[in-house]
Amino acid sequence: MDSVSLEPNKQEKENNKTFLKKLESQMAYKSDYSGDLISFDWIDEIEAACPYIDLIVRNPKFALIREENVVKVEKAKKITVASVKNLAKHTENINKVNKNKDVEVKKILDVRNEETYNIYENRLLYTLIDQLVRFVLKKEELLNNFELSDNKQLEYAATTENKFEKLNIEVKITSKVLPSVVVDKNIQEEIKKIKQRIKRIKQYFSSWEKSEMIKALNKAHVPFVNPPIKKTNIILKNPNFRIAVQLWEFITNYDYEDKDDKKENIDDDANDILKGFLDHSFLIDYLVLDSMVSSKREQKKKMAQHAILLLTEELKRIVNLLISCGYKITEEDILKLIAKEIKDDSSNRLVGTDDVKKKFKSAMEEYLERTREYL
Repeated sequence: MDSVSLEPNKQEKENNKTFLKKLESQMAYKSDYSGDLISFDWIDEIEAACPYIDLIVRNPKFALIREENVVKVEKAKKITVASVKNLAKHTENINKVNKNKDVEVKKILDVRNEETYNIYENRLLYTLIDQLVRFVLKKEELLNNFELSDNKQLEYAATTENKFEKLNIEVKITSKVLPSVVVDKNIQEEIKKIKQRIKRIKQYFSSWEKSEMIKALNKAHVPFVNPPIKKTNIILKNPNFRIAVQLWEFITNYDYEDKDDKKENIDDDANDILKGFLDHSFLIDYLVLDSMVSSKREQKKKMAQHAILLLTEELKRIVNLLISCGYKITEEDILKLIAKEIKDDSSNRLVGTDDVKKKFKSAMEEYLERTREYL
């Protein structure tokens, strides 16, 4: 075979330079990984907080409210000095004064002091419990429908041109993880344990729903608390409420985190590096297409010329990648690596040649031995 000059063909080099200069490309990456369910940090947080929330529900704070209503005398439960003073101001509530100067009253001010659970701290807990129930039920549903998956999809599209042609490419690569019996079994065992822990948490929920405080707040249709949380004295100083607030913040932030694990694109820096490899792959595909000629001799010649250009382009790209990743690399390092690979490859080829020679020699000796019988 004719020897090939390692000096890149100038016309080919200029053609490839134009190809890369005018190239416009886009890359999109999507990953669908059920990684959220593999992490069970949320159940640790909830389990740890439940006993403290239970203490608040069992020993709730309440406030005394004073209610004043003018009612019929027979319906009044408690008559105080305030009731008499009010009657003196509102004589229309006096029916009559009899001969003994006894006053007959038809209506009087009824003053009542009643306990209420409708205070900010209790409404905060009421809201937290509602969020907690929804959160756990959602997680339980995901666990019931859980399937381990790790699906990826990469799409690449590009257009460019050289001196003679306008070119375009569209590539779509998908991957789906192969099922592993061992992994699936381990995960299913873990999920089974988590479901048992959820069952215990739901027992807390059921108990809280039956508590006097929650029933009273349900009956009063109290509004939920919206963030940010007010830092009242009870919330700041009561250790049980501090734990409840920590759980509130954990659940709120957890919902806003990227727990869906579906990423449409990689970060910008990684995009540039990886897209560069895809751009180079487009160039290789084009050079393969360009080498498709009817003459085998011409095809080999073109492929050899393209290989020289690709070698220089690939070396530059690999060196730039290593440097951008923080690796220190010298020309000597590159030359040693290339020399080693060439040596290993040459050794393999020599071993292959010897094997062929040995088999050929053995076959010839066997043939000559047999022919002697006929001589």
